[in-house]
Amino acid sequence: MTAQLGDRDLPLGPPRRRALLGLLLIQLGRPVSTGQLVEELWGERPPQHAKASLQSYVSHLRTALTPKAAPGGSENGGSENGGAEKLVRHVASGYVLDLDESQVDAYRFEQLVARGHRLQREREFPAARALLTEALGLWRGLPYADLTSYGALATEGARLEQVRLSAVEARADTCLALRQPEAVVAELEREAGRYPLRERLVGQLMTALYRLGRQADALFVYERTRTSLLEELGIGAGEELQALHGAIMRQELDSANGAPGEAERARAHERAPEPAAVARTPETETPKTEAPKTGTAKTATATTETPKTATPNTATPNTEAPHVANPSAEAPNTEAPKPRGFAGREAELLELRSLAADAVGGDGRVAAVLGEAGIGKTRLLLELAGPLKNQEPDVVWGRCFAGQGVPPYWPWAQVLRQLSAQHPAAFGAAATRFGVALAPLMPELLPSAEQQSPQDAGAQERFRTYDAVCEVLLALADQRPLLLLLEDLHWADAPSLDLLRLLTTRQHGRPLGVVMTARETDIGTNPMLAQKLGEVLRDPRTEPLRLSGLSEAEVGTLVRGKAGSEVGTAVTRALHERSKGNPYFVSQLLSLLGGTEGLHDPHAARLLLARVPSGVREVLRQRFATLPAEALLALRTCAVLGTEVDLRLLNEIAGEELSTRAAIESAVRAQLLQADAHQPDLLHFTHALVQETLYEELAQDQRARLHAQVARTLLDRSYVPEKDVEQLAHHAWEAGCELPAKTALPSLLRAAEQAEHRLAYEQAETWLRRATCLLRELPADSRATPEVDQRLQIQLGQILATIRGYGDAEAEVAFNRSRELNAVTGTPDRPSVLWALCAAHLVTGRYEESLAFSGRLREISTRDPDPIAVLGAAYGQGIVLHVRGQLPAALVELERGVSAADRFCSGQGSTLAKAFQHDPRVSCRSYNAFTHWLLGDQETAMERREELLALAGRDSRPSDRAFALYVDAILAGLEGDVDRAQWAGALGVEVAAEAGLRYWRAMLDVCLGWASAYTGDGTAGIARIRAALAELRTTRTLFRLPLHLGFLAQAQQHAGQLADAQVTLRSLIAEVEQRNEHVYLNPRLPAARLCAELLGPDAGLR
Repeated sequence: MTAQLGDRDLPLGPPRRRALLGLLLIQLGRPVSTGQLVEELWGERPPQHAKASLQSYVSHLRTALTPKAAPGGSENGGSENGGAEKLVRHVASGYVLDLDESQVDAYRFEQLVARGHRLQREREFPAARALLTEALGLWRGLPYADLTSYGALATEGARLEQVRLSAVEARADTCLALRQPEAVVAELEREAGRYPLRERLVGQLMTALYRLGRQADALFVYERTRTSLLEELGIGAGEELQALHGAIMRQELDSANGAPGEAERARAHERAPEPAAVARTPETETPKTEAPKTGTAKTATATTETPKTATPNTATPNTEAPHVANPSAEAPNTEAPKPRGFAGREAELLELRSLAADAVGGDGRVAAVLGEAGIGKTRLLLELAGPLKNQEPDVVWGRCFAGQGVPPYWPWAQVLRQLSAQHPAAFGAAATRFGVALAPLMPELLPSAEQQSPQDAGAQERFRTYDAVCEVLLALADQRPLLLLLEDLHWADAPSLDLLRLLTTRQHGRPLGVVMTARETDIGTNPMLAQKLGEVLRDPRTEPLRLSGLSEAEVGTLVRGKAGSEVGTAVTRALHERSKGNPYFVSQLLSLLGGTEGLHDPHAARLLLARVPSGVREVLRQRFATLPAEALLALRTCAVLGTEVDLRLLNEIAGEELSTRAAIESAVRAQLLQADAHQPDLLHFTHALVQETLYEELAQDQRARLHAQVARTLLDRSYVPEKDVEQLAHHAWEAGCELPAKTALPSLLRAAEQAEHRLAYEQAETWLRRATCLLRELPADSRATPEVDQRLQIQLGQILATIRGYGDAEAEVAFNRSRELNAVTGTPDRPSVLWALCAAHLVTGRYEESLAFSGRLREISTRDPDPIAVLGAAYGQGIVLHVRGQLPAALVELERGVSAADRFCSGQGSTLAKAFQHDPRVSCRSYNAFTHWLLGDQETAMERREELLALAGRDSRPSDRAFALYVDAILAGLEGDVDRAQWAGALGVEVAAEAGLRYWRAMLDVCLGWASAYTGDGTAGIARIRAALAELRTTRTLFRLPLHLGFLAQAQQHAGQLADAQVTLRSLIAEVEQRNEHVYLNPRLPAARLCAELLGPDAGLR
């Protein structure tokens, strides 16, 4: 996306600002609400002041779109601000972009395409071609390709690409009508490579190649498309493409295509001079404008018509002998295209190559490649066939097709026709004596008067046909070994399978090998297939090769083959987890990323886990359609239960509505569910994608009712075990209005407590926010409502403080709200809430207010030695004394805190850790160690550091470990120990990031950035510190800010950025003076000495 003013590009700024412009453009002239813009730009994590941030972005966008005039003149013809505000206008509901459609090239593009389509329908081919060429000339690349992480823009870019493809196809139609096949081939060869599943485009390319005399290339394109359709979608080519293929095979395309008079009309157009005015009408001429142009478009959809392919004429047969193709005619290219990327399957491929070698040696064998749709059966055969080109054995393909009107013996008819074209003389000699018997497969062998429908033939006539085909194939194999590749036999008709059974009993010891593919799941659900194909598969002479999912390493190899570069472990793991190693599912999942380019998007793994590709849905729907209605009903209930299905719970829910045993057995046979190897009452969906597809197809009200049914069933049990707590909360929440809030709410609160106990803080936050929503549905006059509200506010505040730090504004609001409810619930001040508010004021630099809360805690502790009150008073007052530089007095309070923490934590450690968000032994030792160090007591400071690291070992809470490593890194930095600071900082960042502790990650990034600057990467280290300080400001954290600024100034000075270091030191002094934090100018601190060096000897020293 670009914007231009005159001849120069306008700087649109960073991606989010560009995305804002894109969102306004796709609704050009229409208001876009503030809420919608915030949701699209920031998703589930908007900033605290989202509207203010949006206003800032709009302001920057206005400035970018209406730049200041160059000296000596004005470009925009208006006032700087006035023009901007008119261009991006604020309305009551949001913002609107006021541009004329003619100023946006994508709008002009769609208008030209629509006019081109209209002229094409009116058969004005030269004029249509001119307009479509002009439209495509505006196209410079995929719109919003740099903004695909924004859902609406990714969707719009994909839509515009479909409009472009419709224009490409329409122009190809006009060129074919004007007898210009060379122009079609030049463009569509590239497009067909990019979009091999777009059948209309492929058909146009095949037609153009045929008209240029390149019949073999046209057939190769068909084969490539047919293979891709099978592999990617599990379906065959459409009827029109098949008819086109048949016409080319019989060299009847010119007679099959083109209505009488069309060629004459086209030639008349060719003779006529091209009307230049068509491309220069007022509607299509590019207006000269000074407003920005940008490459995007509105949401109108262009539609096109698919060209019809006539039914091929029937060739006149030879009534005396079998028809043999003209030896001089080019044989159809039966070689399958080379697979793009192949991974795994080495053992299976080796077995099939051995089978092919045995066929050459005169010992034909049979192999059956079995597996679910998309597992790679066709890909394996392609890999087998590729190296056999122009070698023995001859490879001949026969493919079954799932569709109406497919004649009997269809795969065998393809085999015979290919052999007839490849070896006409030999085929004629072998088939001469079987003319009548072969007629059901090759009707051209008999006059139409003598033909009969294969369905009318009796058993003896059918057997003679089977025998004739076997004899012809064995006779040809004796002359040149054959390898038959028969695909998709789960779609085969009964006569084709009977013929296969006969051949497999006669080809042993002959130079003819057979490899077949089938979906074993379909065999089990079709009695005819189970009987006839089952007999072949059970034959001891048939070698079954069952393909399972690729391993994670093999998926990585497959993706690297497609991407041409290394792919991140997280992305590979997500692909494998979602696909269970199914190659087709892998390719479909890649489509969610916009192709292989999206593999390197930082959000790629999350995107892969969030959606089900449409192609996967279609394949799964086909599998669902084969199931009995009762099995499908049971599967949908299972989908609501989740990826794991407890059979006992399913039976309780189902009641008398369905017989779960038979239904589940059907789903297991279809390989949609599988039994757990260790727990007989537990089932798993074979793919999470199966569960998600079934779930998404349920109506919203049906989902809610099923969730409510599950929740009630779990609640009716006498006891809900810990392992089911989160499951119960999930169903209670998803039940919505189907389950009363007072019933659902306790389940969510219990799930939040369990998540917090597991240290899954973000999950706990989710449950608490959901509980807050349910709280609004409780009756306001109920005595229990404020009590639940108070408990909920305390829990939410504690979780937010853990994740974001005590400075988080929302956490402070929650704590204040819980304290306000004391008047309603009649409860006294809780020490845990008082401590939380004391900490909130400490972290945000409001020390006087914090002293009021620590003083209140001390009052409580004098009446009742409550551990939280005792520890909170000592720690809170000790910190304030510390930051004000009153170190001896601070040490008294902090030593009192260490002693009390050691005493209380022996019996109440977990309770106190929850109240303080840390083990208080860690909290109290942190400032104790700082204070000892500043007082020159290095020995005790070191002891405290060692105690901290011992208390916060690998098995401790992540917040404790991050805190201890932060203290260790800070003290190492103050002592100039770069290596120790880097070790502690890096390990701490890893711990905080893994646990989702944003506050501690930012704190530790300061230490790690300082160490990085001293180990050679000054620019990156300084950038890390600045980013950390910016993150801390978002949570109002001013705690230790002067200390951190001192580390930044040291890094800048070390990197030679002396002017920047001076600016930072002045900011440090200003922060100290503003909040009376004079400890940070203590002469023992390196930053204080740096102030004297860079700002003068009296700068800030106390």
